Amino acid sequence: MNISALDSAIIVAYLLVVVAIAVVTSRRVRGTSDFFLAGRSMRWPFVGASMFATNISAEQFVGQAGLVFVVGLAVANYQLAGVLAFVAMGAVFLPIYMRLGLYTTPEFLERRYGPESRRFFSLITLVSITFAGIPGSLYAGGRVMEVLFGFESIVPGVLILALAAGPYAMAGGLRTVILTDFIQCLLLVVGGVAMLWMGLGYLGGWGVFETRVQELQGADNWDMLALIQPIDHPNVPWTGVVLGLTIHALAFGATSHVMVQRALAARSVHEARMGGLLAGLLKVVAVFIILIPGLMGYVMAQGAQPLIEVSSPDQLYPAMVQALLPVGLVGLVLAGLIAALMSSLDSEICAASGLFAMDWYQPYRPAATQRRLVWAGRILSAAVVVIGVFWAIVVIPQFRFLYEYLAKFSSYIPGTIVACFLWGMVSKRPTRKGAFATLIGGSIFGVFLWLVNDSAVLNRLVCGEEGLGLAFLEMHFLHAAFVIFAVASVLLFGFSFVFGDEGPVLLEQGDETLMPTRKQDRVYWLGAVVLLLVYVAVYWYFF
Repeated sequence: MNISALDSAIIVAYLLVVVAIAVVTSRRVRGTSDFFLAGRSMRWPFVGASMFATNISAEQFVGQAGLVFVVGLAVANYQLAGVLAFVAMGAVFLPIYMRLGLYTTPEFLERRYGPESRRFFSLITLVSITFAGIPGSLYAGGRVMEVLFGFESIVPGVLILALAAGPYAMAGGLRTVILTDFIQCLLLVVGGVAMLWMGLGYLGGWGVFETRVQELQGADNWDMLALIQPIDHPNVPWTGVVLGLTIHALAFGATSHVMVQRALAARSVHEARMGGLLAGLLKVVAVFIILIPGLMGYVMAQGAQPLIEVSSPDQLYPAMVQALLPVGLVGLVLAGLIAALMSSLDSEICAASGLFAMDWYQPYRPAATQRRLVWAGRILSAAVVVIGVFWAIVVIPQFRFLYEYLAKFSSYIPGTIVACFLWGMVSKRPTRKGAFATLIGGSIFGVFLWLVNDSAVLNRLVCGEEGLGLAFLEMHFLHAAFVIFAVASVLLFGFSFVFGDEGPVLLEQGDETLMPTRKQDRVYWLGAVVLLLVYVAVYWYFF
């Protein structure tokens, strides 16, 4: 892609602003609360913008926009599921997290069940971030920058991202990350709106756009403009959306430390909840600034003289940027894409540092000063960045199956995690031994279900007629997520009944001063109802 001097200047200016924020905020770090939770002082606009920026990556701008080109608007279900997750987080999870004064989400499992459950979940999360999350973000970012800037390989892009996001996340901690995420969120939305506006202008308006999509998709294809797809849809069956995607969204939006860490940085439960509603609203906006442009690209790539020509779906978004946007706006959109890359990466780095320092270093060094805990987090941050760069440049391209296995493994665990969190909050019956046994047993079942559906040999042995004949275990991965949640729920209550032990149920204790007033409760629920009405309206329109 050819980039003008003005566009390059806009990108450089954005990077300089990020550096300036890092320098200023790093001077304010005084202890663990400042570094890992931004002093628990953030207002809801910053919390919500950071949650959205963390959830949106340039891989989604490029990958999901390209996937819409093939699958249709049903891909938007992955965005919209976040709306329900953020509402649930504010209604059920956040009041308990913040009243208990948690630093990390695994800490909840210790307060509710015991230290072994905390260590298990923390270890799984750290391994996932170190060997799947950060390398995946760097690799995807390197691929995106390779396409956008014409690099000959992913190496320059990976190094640029690591050197840009790593130091400011290590220096200033979560406060720096949230403030930069706020700017990155603005860039993402403004750049996305520019793409939507220019695309509609080129096609002749919304009505013409819808008509063109319906004409091009053909009578035998899936409805490209429909969010709800039949149960036999290969990518997003409606049953998988209702059941499995809800579990995945809850896992990331309400139990993942990468996401919840931003809410824990809020100055009160009310500020955190309102930030969640803002993030949910922005997830609806994402449908129109990420996925609708992908469908526009689908239209623009058709016909005898297409506006854009692409050899793969991943090239769609960059091709649209070059074809539609004038000088200046190109730089703004590219800065937004770089911002998306950095926001995902800095969030994972910051989350990893907090997990290591508070879940591992502090329990084994209880006399450690706050300064030492902060430096332990910084050292771990540097280590995971170095590992991530190596993994992204060397391991993923050469041994991609290893990375994919780790990524798939982490996608088959959420059902068990959500079961232990959710039932631990709403019921006193689950116990310490029951929870730990469920975390292990549910994870083993999840891995087994994944391998049955992923390995041809094991599938033949377990599901084939010449094997055990358990064909019912063959299922879409979204259906599998709900099945794992259901099995883990049964295991949790079953093991708790069998072991009959008592768990440390301490959910009623904590700091009541952070809890919302009645007026704040009414404001939150009014906002939640409005957001849910918007959510329903989007589904009604694109039914």
